[in-house]
Amino acid sequence: MPELFDAVELLVTLPESNLHRGVRGGIVHCYDDGNYEVEFSDRSGETIALCTLSTEQFLVVWKSK
Repeated sequence: MPELFDAVELLVTLPESNLHRGVRGGIVHCYDDGNYEVEFSDRSGETIALCTLSTEQFLVVWKSK
């Protein structure tokens, strides 16, 4: 089960956010309904997108704990 601050990789392309499959981000909020707020940043650490995603849309690639 994904947790706060886990690193995730997109399994889908999100054209409305200009994010492609394989892009990595971090979970910044876990909602009670089973969705997750994921922040995607550029190489300098600036946020490029903040998306609410379901577990079908990403894969956890690194656990924070």
